Amino acid sequence: MNEIFFKSFLITCSQGFLFMFLVSMWFVYTPVLFDYINITKTQYGFTGVTFGIANIFTNQIATRFLIPRIGTSKALALSRGIFALIPFLIFFFSNLKLLFLLSFIWGIAIGIQSPSMFTQIAILEEKTKKILNPIFKASIGFGALFGAVFSSWFLGFNFTPTSTFLIVGILIIFSIVPVIFFGLPRKFDYINNTPKFSLPSKKVFLFAVNLMIWYAISGIILNWSSVWLVQDLLTPLYLAGFIVIFFQLGEIGGNLSGGMLLKKYADKIVGPYFSIIGAVILCLSIFSMNIYLIFFSVMVFGFLTSNIIPIVYRRVVKVSDEPVPIIISHISSISFAGIIFGPALIGFSADLFGLTFNMYALCLAVLLLSINLIIIMNFFKLKKF
Repeated sequence: MNEIFFKSFLITCSQGFLFMFLVSMWFVYTPVLFDYINITKTQYGFTGVTFGIANIFTNQIATRFLIPRIGTSKALALSRGIFALIPFLIFFFSNLKLLFLLSFIWGIAIGIQSPSMFTQIAILEEKTKKILNPIFKASIGFGALFGAVFSSWFLGFNFTPTSTFLIVGILIIFSIVPVIFFGLPRKFDYINNTPKFSLPSKKVFLFAVNLMIWYAISGIILNWSSVWLVQDLLTPLYLAGFIVIFFQLGEIGGNLSGGMLLKKYADKIVGPYFSIIGAVILCLSIFSMNIYLIFFSVMVFGFLTSNIIPIVYRRVVKVSDEPVPIIISHISSISFAGIIFGPALIGFSADLFGLTFNMYALCLAVLLLSINLIIIMNFFKLKKF
């Protein structure tokens, strides 16, 4: 790979890592947050709605006006600056109103960051003729894994949440420097000074709706699993992040082997067929209510579902004749809509039916989603990647 592209790819992966590192810490510390500011699951779910609304509106502004004018690297640096504010707010002046404000700021940051990163990966795949999306997603998985490990370690040794997140915030601030100096050069970027509004094609829309549902349900295992372990399975607090750890171990393994699997098998097998098997295995383990069996099954589930998002993104780019930034904008905006209704629905059902019900619902939703994706992929047949 060209040295310039290699450095750009590493920078993009590093930003994905840091993004998910903080998000993973946030998920693990959720049980602490519930006690810290005394909120209900429904209220916490609606903070996710706030995040989703800010994310979608900012995503549109970023892809149609910001990124085409300043490029993906500068947009990524800008989002990182906003993102760096978040750790300084968490647990410092926490109350319900601040949590909503924090969620709104977070939504703005990710609304700029996500299309910047995915557009850069699409550009680098096009320039290098290599399959990079699964590796990029693996970097995000590593961030989630290390975030969960460090959080569990900090909780086990009783580090104060304020000190923990202060350190992470400082790290994120310094991460802006390499983006500015080693990010993707502007001459390789998609530059368009007059972006036009357009509706997504039927193909893009159908694939994006599947991702929307995927994002809506994936928050169950990432955002709520730590609370489920502590409240329903009565595990110690320092084990709260272990589902996230095992899930990310499986995801990383799946992503790192994604390129090899896609070369050997059809993307339909690596994506939805694997996911069906993973959903069945996870459901059976929840029936047992054995925490160790659940940890193992979550890891297998993470491996088997890990390539759904990269496969859908690659397919969308292949089936559409629209410019890549517009494709990314459409699929990001539609799919991230799942972040709006997902948390509120999950929080409400958790208060009404309990989190164990949500875990079973996760398995059923993944099963139905995978079947639907198989139908769509059969309808829009493509050559093997």
